[in-house]
Amino acid sequence: MKTFAFILLSIVAVSGRAQGIAPPIAEYRGSKASGVFEIQNTSDSAMAVTLETKSFVVDERGGVQYSDLDKNVHIRMGASSFILAPRDTRMIFYKASFPASPISFSIIATMTRAEQQTGMRLKFVFPHMIYVYQKEKLKRSDVTLEMANGKLLIHNTSQKLGRVGEVIASKQDLGGFPIYPAQIREVLIPGAAQATVKFEDGFSLSTP
Repeated sequence: MKTFAFILLSIVAVSGRAQGIAPPIAEYRGSKASGVFEIQNTSDSAMAVTLETKSFVVDERGGVQYSDLDKNVHIRMGASSFILAPRDTRMIFYKASFPASPISFSIIATMTRAEQQTGMRLKFVFPHMIYVYQKEKLKRSDVTLEMANGKLLIHNTSQKLGRVGEVIASKQDLGGFPIYPAQIREVLIPGAAQATVKFEDGFSLSTP
């Protein structure tokens, strides 16, 4: 009887020619999404690829929480499984529709070596994360900031999905992230007395 050890490698940001998906994130507005991403196999082995779809949200601490695809989201794409030759790529085109936004879902590619293996089997998991924003942009009046116990708390008081472009604290850029409707997003900034948050919808806020 053969025994396999599975190692799951979850990659959420892929650049250059690294094995995986490019781009890792896509953004749309409205009630439809039509896009394409590339699956890259830079190894010397053929890879078996399977695609599945999931809904997800990003919680207040930045963790991604997956769930079954929302039954109201309809995604059309080509084959859901195929073999990708060594040093080859494949473009995946998709169209998605849903009754309302905001919404977020993912097309997840799982890659394993196609040939029969013994011993350890590596499983690579690469999500293509799709955010669909409502038509109305986030406004300055929709958001408030608060500093508490070494954390910056970003309060989204609206029912809109928005995106923080960057958080600047102590002259450091702490990166960007989505902020969901009615969410209080936490950012650790120990030692910083002030912070500035720049939103992709065209405005900035600073703590007192």
